[in-house]
Amino acid sequence: MAPRSKAIQETPPTSKKKKTQSVAEALRDEVINLKRDRILREAAALFYERGYLQTSVDVIVERLDATKPFFYYHFDSKADLLVEICVRATADALNATEQAVAQAGSATERFAGFVRGFTQSALENHFFVAIYFREEFNLPDEATVRINAMRKTIDRRLRALIADGVTAGEFEVPDPGIAALLVAGMSSYAFAWYRDKGRLDLDSVVGQIVEMALKMVRKSA
Repeated sequence: MAPRSKAIQETPPTSKKKKTQSVAEALRDEVINLKRDRILREAAALFYERGYLQTSVDVIVERLDATKPFFYYHFDSKADLLVEICVRATADALNATEQAVAQAGSATERFAGFVRGFTQSALENHFFVAIYFREEFNLPDEATVRINAMRKTIDRRLRALIADGVTAGEFEVPDPGIAALLVAGMSSYAFAWYRDKGRLDLDSVVGQIVEMALKMVRKSA
């Protein structure tokens, strides 16, 4: 059998170079994302402790033990930080609820998955959620529009789930829209009293909220 040609046996140098570049770019992007995330979380802690208006870029870089050029390499302004904090809190909740809606199962199972994912997202990001509710009036208009659109999507998904449960005979509520507002309010406002090192851990709190939400909508036996 004739040996394979050199072109087939060897990877072209250009392919190797592209592969090396893609790995290097991926590593660079990962490092940049880690740095951005660190800035974001330290700034969120300061916004939570002091308030957005009372926290300057100088205070943020001091907390980071960094320089202003480091900060401005990753974010254009303090306002950009606030936008990303608020958008991320809402986007994470939307992603969690979309996953629950896409699951197979009964209306009760999907509703429980929705409440569990939504509540867990709110509590895991409770600093971000608290900042959004406190500082939403300081957001630029375009960010408010974007966040409101995501919140409306979450509300529509929850109302549809509850309506599905009513149609299936699993739920009994007079108005799915009002029920959705009550359930979402109970879950999202848990940020106001939840503490990382409180009497109950996160899983216990989430589990209890899911059970209470189910009691609100389930059809009486």
